[in-house]
Amino acid sequence: MSNSKFIPLGDSEKVVWLNNFTTKMGTNATLLGFTPAEITALQKDNAFFQYLVSTIELFRQNLLNFIGYKNMAKYAKKDQHNGALPAVPSMGTPPPAVTEGIFERASKMAGRAKLSLNYTEAIGADLGIISPSSTVDVATLQPELKIKIDVGKPHVRWIKGYSDALDLYADRDDGQGFILIGRFTRNEYLDITPLATGKVFDEWKYKGIYVIADTQVGLYSNVISVDVKRM
Repeated sequence: MSNSKFIPLGDSEKVVWLNNFTTKMGTNATLLGFTPAEITALQKDNAFFQYLVSTIELFRQNLLNFIGYKNMAKYAKKDQHNGALPAVPSMGTPPPAVTEGIFERASKMAGRAKLSLNYTEAIGADLGIISPSSTVDVATLQPELKIKIDVGKPHVRWIKGYSDALDLYADRDDGQGFILIGRFTRNEYLDITPLATGKVFDEWKYKGIYVIADTQVGLYSNVISVDVKRM
């Protein structure tokens, strides 16, 4: 996954960003030293991603329509009638499929563009490849852990934010106190550790701290706890 800070996180925002980047790269290709073949490949990436996101949204809306139809069908309500079933959407003709890594390729192109002798900040702003300035005070960063039971196991989640990883600690009521479970670059952890022998019920606690450039930063999260039981 690309770590470029100028690429948005959400798919809807990625659609807008990639479309602008593709259009503006076409305009600046010769100036920045990109070949027609490279621009054509970028255009194919853009078309395929646009198609995927728009098709998913089309089916998501259709699913909501069917759920609404189903809810109306369950019980009779005054002045409300089902009528015809919602139409199944057409996917249209898909553009040629591309290999995985659309945004990794776009990020590499952006990096090359910045190395061009003709690159300027104005071009970077036009392409949308200037990372926003950060005013985050890493000394006060504090993760917020959330926990629930999934398949009988504690499932801990957090927002990664500006960090590279999170060091997660657990106290499983075994007399050892908090011990480091591991350093996680993803934003969740399912604790499959079995209960201690002889126990059928227990309370486990968790806390975490952000990591940037392999160094713990900021403050430990508040301690969260969860009741676990033998399945």
